[in-house]
Amino acid sequence: MQERRRHVCWMCLVCSADRALPLERPIHSTWPTEVSAADPADPAASEGLVMACSPENLLAEIAALREHNARLEALLGEGRLKAPALLESEERYRSLITVTSAIVWTAGSDGAIVEEVPSWEEFTGQSPEQYQGWGWVEMLHPEDRASTAEIWRQANANKRPVEVEYRLRRRDGEYRHMVARGVPLLNAGGRLCSWVGTVTDIHDRKVAEQQRELRLLQAKRHTTRLQKLAEASLAINSALSIQQVLQGITEQAAALIGAHMALTSLTPERDWARAVHTVYLSDKYRYWHHGEARLGGVGIAADVCRTNRPARLTQSQLEGHPQGRLLAFGATDRPALRGWLAAPLVGRDGRNIGLIQLSDKHEGDFSEEDEAIAVQLAQLASVAIENTRLFEAEQAAKVDAEEANRLKDEFLATLSHELRSPLTAILGWTKLLRQVDLGAVRAAHALEVIERNALAQNQLIEDLLDISRIVAGKLRIEAAAVDLAGVIEAAIGTVRPAAQARAIEVDTEIEPGVPLLMGDATRLQQVVWNLLANAVKFTPNGGRVRVRLSRRGTAAEVAVSDSGLGIAPHLLPHVFERFRQADSSSTRSHGGLGLGLAIVRQLVELHSGTVSAASPGEGQGATFTVRLPFDGARTLLAGDHSPGDWTRESPTACCGRLDGLRVLVVDDEPQARELVRTTLELCGAQVATAGSAAEALAEVRRSKPAVLVSDIAMPGEDGYALLRQLRLLEAECGGRIPAVALTAYARVEDRRRALLAGFQTHLSKPVEPSELVAAVANLSCQAAI
Repeated sequence: MQERRRHVCWMCLVCSADRALPLERPIHSTWPTEVSAADPADPAASEGLVMACSPENLLAEIAALREHNARLEALLGEGRLKAPALLESEERYRSLITVTSAIVWTAGSDGAIVEEVPSWEEFTGQSPEQYQGWGWVEMLHPEDRASTAEIWRQANANKRPVEVEYRLRRRDGEYRHMVARGVPLLNAGGRLCSWVGTVTDIHDRKVAEQQRELRLLQAKRHTTRLQKLAEASLAINSALSIQQVLQGITEQAAALIGAHMALTSLTPERDWARAVHTVYLSDKYRYWHHGEARLGGVGIAADVCRTNRPARLTQSQLEGHPQGRLLAFGATDRPALRGWLAAPLVGRDGRNIGLIQLSDKHEGDFSEEDEAIAVQLAQLASVAIENTRLFEAEQAAKVDAEEANRLKDEFLATLSHELRSPLTAILGWTKLLRQVDLGAVRAAHALEVIERNALAQNQLIEDLLDISRIVAGKLRIEAAAVDLAGVIEAAIGTVRPAAQARAIEVDTEIEPGVPLLMGDATRLQQVVWNLLANAVKFTPNGGRVRVRLSRRGTAAEVAVSDSGLGIAPHLLPHVFERFRQADSSSTRSHGGLGLGLAIVRQLVELHSGTVSAASPGEGQGATFTVRLPFDGARTLLAGDHSPGDWTRESPTACCGRLDGLRVLVVDDEPQARELVRTTLELCGAQVATAGSAAEALAEVRRSKPAVLVSDIAMPGEDGYALLRQLRLLEAECGGRIPAVALTAYARVEDRRRALLAGFQTHLSKPVEPSELVAAVANLSCQAAI
């Protein structure tokens, strides 16, 4: 019987989940219930005492044994229980305390330790004298002492079980997480007699829980950051301008990583002089919010751009870095950096376009995770920047195209008006001359009006042709030594009648000793004429125009100023653009196509010069200044003047009249043939005409003319085909007859083609009668030599 009790007593110390043998009695979850239901004097009752494996049940088992022993002591005192029963119960209590890993303690009714606790001594190294009473509190972590003592006082007052966690210093000095549990022992009257409790080491579990919580927190933070990164990407990519993108990048970087300072720099072609910076400063630095970032391309920030690799410095590393001060966000009065993180902005082609910088993290130093987030944000930002650039370029191109279409439409409308206006005068006076006897004076006036308007139309066409040559890059100059003073006088002579008609005074100031320069005298006269014509056009009656020629170092300077309408500031940058006019409406006061100044700029640039416009404002006149280097002229068509390309034209005839000279005129237009025929016959020539190449060949064989004047564009066979067939004839049959190309094809390449085809002279329609006569006379003289 004794052996069986010992066996059951040992088994009661084993956790129920680990017992190999079945028990004869049921396992009870609470000891006090069994004690109250059994007779304490019956030794067999103690055989059913078992414990569960949880710390809470362990404490309940210990408390129940403590109460059971107290009742046994009372029964022993009354003589109702033999001493061996009490000794056996106490032995079982001590065995339970010995085998458990927890520290088991007992305390008085005031909560003070009154008995020795060997396990406490072993764990903490305190002696009984040190821990008895409230001395055990000294082994707690200083931060936990006050709160633990307060919990025990409340539990003592409430007479309720207590549980508290604290950090307890082990004998080796390490603080371990512990959980202390206490159960009050009450007498039959409910008075608190004592306390019994345990202190269990939960450090490993606590650390594991903290690590798990930390990992969960990190995972949650990382997930949150990724979500915010996705939101940042949407926000950045929804911006429609580079400035909005940069501002979004900067603010999102500071928010994602948690920094008080952020700076995004966009460096086109790694040119820090043209860099665009956007700064974010939190309220911590609100006094610096309105400053301007000024960064140079030096230091470790520039290294990030050069290597396209991120960089991260702790506060101590930043303070010790030799280039740390070069990272200041602008002026010297800006706040100093506190730690630093940078990520490069890289374009699709792998080239650096800038970087993102952050400083002064909200908590601690920048981490690897922060760096990874910054790199991801920089990648998203780089894509957004390039997309925005493409969008802006597309929008700009769209605006330019719309503006070009608008200007084209305005130009076509203006061109139609400018062509129809002289046509109205020409056709109107022509009909009057045919239908009405106007008299000599009015007829002469009519002819003057017709001529003036025809010349105006011709000038419009010449301007259009010049612009066409400019656009094609085929406007040429013939360089020679030019006296600018003579060029200016010739141009003034051309515009003087128009100026005198409106009482506009034209003054000149020619500085003596201005050297000759290499240039095209005709084109330079066109430049000065255009500027003078503009000045006269926009100067009111009775105004003043002034032309000044001076030397400025290695260049000559021609300035044309007027007292006219002036130029609005917003139009000054555009005055040399094609088709640009200050007023293109139907109510404008001045005509023209808006091509003159564009031609001026191109002609001046062909001479390696510059032209600029200045005006104090509307109604205050304007000044146009041309600067021409003395050795700056250049020819666009290389080889135009090489020997053998063609026979050089001479505008000077060797004789004044064409008496008896046989000339063949070929043109498919009867009116044109008649005009040329009449012009030449008035100078004494004998003129035959033909309407086609075939007729011309027949006439050559029949009359053997001395000079051929032929159109180029004709149906069937053109002028080139005619000349090719003509050159196949023997010389005595007219195969060597000199030829003039008289055509409406007036481009440089048209002239060159005609001369290379075998024509000795190229004249463009409409032609001055004197020029036509001179060309025919010149060719007849050359043929006679």
